Amino acid sequence: MLKWLSKTSKKTRDAATGLVIVLAILLVVLFSSDSVVDFLGRMVVYMLFASAVNIILGFGGLRPLGQAMYFGFSAYAYLFLVVRLHLSLWAALPLALALSVLLAFFIGFLTLRSNDDLAFAFMNMGMNILLWTIVQKLQIVGSDTGITGAVRLPFATSTKANFMVIFIVSLVCIVLIYQFLRSPFARVLKGSRENLERLTFIGINTRNVRLCAYMVSSFFCAVAGLLYAMRNMGAFPAMISSGTSLDGLIMCLMGGMHNFFGPLLGAAIITVINVQLPIVTKYYQAIEGILVVFCVLFLQGGIVRDRTTPLDLLGRNSDGAGHRGALKK
Repeated sequence: MLKWLSKTSKKTRDAATGLVIVLAILLVVLFSSDSVVDFLGRMVVYMLFASAVNIILGFGGLRPLGQAMYFGFSAYAYLFLVVRLHLSLWAALPLALALSVLLAFFIGFLTLRSNDDLAFAFMNMGMNILLWTIVQKLQIVGSDTGITGAVRLPFATSTKANFMVIFIVSLVCIVLIYQFLRSPFARVLKGSRENLERLTFIGINTRNVRLCAYMVSSFFCAVAGLLYAMRNMGAFPAMISSGTSLDGLIMCLMGGMHNFFGPLLGAAIITVINVQLPIVTKYYQAIEGILVVFCVLFLQGGIVRDRTTPLDLLGRNSDGAGHRGALKK
């Protein structure tokens, strides 16, 4: 079995790894209580969020310090349209996504004008803080208490049914992100990460490339925000805070930003730290800080490095063929 894995293509190993993850989650859900299922729903949403952030972080080479804008904005837009304007759920969902993409285009156009990584990072963070302050102070969007309402889909009002909606939509989006990162456009995006000047010299508009990648990332962040709003049946200021943006970066950093499966693993770890560890100790944030420092010092590529997957590692342990095959690809 291990020798077979070492000889298969990268795409086959990725598919096998993804299938194992999907089956493991579904198996846990099948025999778990509603509280565990609710926790898994949160973890799956953050897996999608981290994968979306990594489009421009790991593959685009930018430092997105404000992607929680779209995670939280889509949730607020959805709740506002349903609760305040009394639109139907089916009309509010695409409208909230469309508004999020328009916001991404406007902010991306402003922050990428200079095509400078540092300027982009801090302008993005500034916009994030500005938007968080607005929702924190405006009474029409609930101020610091947020907006709550019955926003789950009619056929998914129970915890497990809603989890299945979250799981299926997240799975489809993560597969789409995987296909996007294997596209010719993604190769150009990686080129802008490695050598921006060379791409500019051969006539490629790197600013537009980055803007498109930023909008794609923001779209999937917005989808994650909608799913999280359904899970919580509300939108709250914490969803749009810079702390949530930072969590997205840490997930990619810890799991491995240059590997597709890295953000998924990082999201699982950070979710466990933020949700389960507070039950055990009040110093859970210190543990997260220690792990971040450890990764920066000793695991700079993250836990899952480069293009390896857990099944690649198994194949490599069987003999040297897996390692040589990975190098050739």
